[in-house]
Amino acid sequence: MQCPSCGTWYAKEQAFCFCCGAILIDKKGMARLGNYRLLEKIGQGGMGIVYHGIDEGLQRDVAIKVLHQHMLGSPKQVERFRREARMQGKLIHRNIVALLDVYEGDDVLALILELVKGCTLRDYLNYRDIPDWPEIHYITNGILAGLEAAHKHGVIHRDLKPSNIFLHDDGTVKLMDFGLAKPKQSAEEITNSGDTVGTYHYMAPEQITGQGLDARTDLYSLGILLYRMCTGRLPFTSTAGGEFEIMEKQLRHDPIPPRKINRKIPKVLADAITALMQKKPGDRLESCAIVRDMLKPLGKPVQPSLPKGTKGEILESYSQLSIPQQEGMAASESGQQDRTPAEGGHIPANCLLWSFKIASGPAPEKPPLDLRSPPKIERHTLERLRQAIAAVPPLPEIWHHVDPVLADSQATPYDLAKTIEQDPELTSQVLKWGDLAASTTGNGTPMADAALAITRLGMDSAHNLILQALVPKLGAGNRASVSEMQRLWFHSQAIALFSRILSEHSQVVEQRAASRLGLLHDIGKFIILDIEDESTLQKIRQGIADGIPSLKVEWDVIGYTHIDAGMMLAMHWKLPRLIHRFIYFHHHPCWHTPDTWPMDMQPSVMLSHMAHLVLQGMESEAAEPGIWTASRRTHVEGTERLLRNPLCLPLADTALYSQLKQELARLKTMFSTFHATAEEGETDLQSR
Repeated sequence: MQCPSCGTWYAKEQAFCFCCGAILIDKKGMARLGNYRLLEKIGQGGMGIVYHGIDEGLQRDVAIKVLHQHMLGSPKQVERFRREARMQGKLIHRNIVALLDVYEGDDVLALILELVKGCTLRDYLNYRDIPDWPEIHYITNGILAGLEAAHKHGVIHRDLKPSNIFLHDDGTVKLMDFGLAKPKQSAEEITNSGDTVGTYHYMAPEQITGQGLDARTDLYSLGILLYRMCTGRLPFTSTAGGEFEIMEKQLRHDPIPPRKINRKIPKVLADAITALMQKKPGDRLESCAIVRDMLKPLGKPVQPSLPKGTKGEILESYSQLSIPQQEGMAASESGQQDRTPAEGGHIPANCLLWSFKIASGPAPEKPPLDLRSPPKIERHTLERLRQAIAAVPPLPEIWHHVDPVLADSQATPYDLAKTIEQDPELTSQVLKWGDLAASTTGNGTPMADAALAITRLGMDSAHNLILQALVPKLGAGNRASVSEMQRLWFHSQAIALFSRILSEHSQVVEQRAASRLGLLHDIGKFIILDIEDESTLQKIRQGIADGIPSLKVEWDVIGYTHIDAGMMLAMHWKLPRLIHRFIYFHHHPCWHTPDTWPMDMQPSVMLSHMAHLVLQGMESEAAEPGIWTASRRTHVEGTERLLRNPLCLPLADTALYSQLKQELARLKTMFSTFHATAEEGETDLQSR
């Protein structure tokens, strides 16, 4: 049996593909797990894949949550899954999604859950960023009722966030995904287990430090939820340090008072948020009942209203804010769900799907340059290119020590710092970057420890900056190309950043690999800037400005493309084969159908393509003029399906798009400063 979606072969019949989650129909035209028949995939998260199914014994619709196959080899994860079953089996309440059964067999573990119809709070907030105060009161009361029932059984949810709160079509607010739930724990129990799992943006300080957990842990997360609903933003977000920075803020920083962001917030609601978000559990409101009583002055709760459709029509159910089931459902690594509107449906502005449809035009019927069988480079041009690349200095020796650490997804800032400290100049540079990152986060303490500096930067930002610092400087003798070099490095950093963030929501492409491929995809353009004179560069610039695709212009003007130059430079620098192949295929989504791309390259290539489309839409006319600025990516019919499967990107998530936009703004402010300090140490780094 072969999966029609990703091509994986199985020796025996399977109900679904362990690789991509697609349902596999057997010879009888069905897919079963015991008495349960799988109808369609409707979700995917950090713990497992969710299917719409039928209980053939009772003839009722159910949701079937299957544990990810790679987790079955981990006793800790299997026990966590079984714990979810035990916990949720205790929780019978109208404000909690009901657990109906557990399926275990055929190398599969699955929970059989009540099938709910409606949308997540995350979906709803995509359309109504700040609900009315009586509506927030209604949602909060529903959350409190579910939490109160769980707390009475000694169960702490530990992962309260918009994607784990469901607005049922009948108006009921339901809590779901108790996969991280645990009984109340003492500090000693947490320390012994090493378990501090949660979602960083909503995580209580005691989850980070390993202190005891109780009902007040969930109430802290509720405070963040209220902050988000009342202001339209999260209290703590990342600038340069990623999850490390968010955790540090949760521990040590106070949020901006909500009424400073939105003056219309009722005082009683603002006071409740402040009381819930106290750092010390003993200073917080201590029970759901107390929170409920505190909010009574808000008046009668009102069920959240439905927004109008794209044509002004009145919607009839929360389900209409979600994609119809046949369109599929995307999710993030942390389990955050996003249903994408169907073609012609209600697509929120400023989301990935919006970028795909408005920032990317359809591909031409005939490729301007056939990348599958590119024309041969003229001998004299090839020889000139070889000589130019042979003259490029190799990567410094320290790179070959740092690279394996950066490529290891399990490596910590301490592992990287230990390697970097072999090189005093690079260590000094990293400490300077750490100081700059500290100043952007409001903490000006000078860096004296490389591991702390890397923690402040975040491993991925450190990865990109270190690689850029160690790459031999090209174009130094061409004054006209210096600004182009900086512009190109900015583009590469932005694609690396976007690719990493998108990979966090996908699970298919490893984050650090996505970041590295994004950073190196256009290294061939550095060769063009290094060896071509200004008049030639101007011809390329003009051709692209006239609307001719950049690869076609490069070929017509200089007889080779940045793909050719990039692959040759990657071989010269002895970069991994994966990077060679990625450089070769990274423009294929513009002109060639996915069936012509190698199966193993499809996820990473499409992830990078989506990163380009988002950047293309955000930059638009605001970008500074450059050689490749006017180049516009297109898309081939059929590429959109890769965004849904296997990537499972949250295509309609306006919060993700907003995060990408904020990160781009952060990169712009940091870029020139970081690289000004990099230039101070350039002589040292290049004189080895």
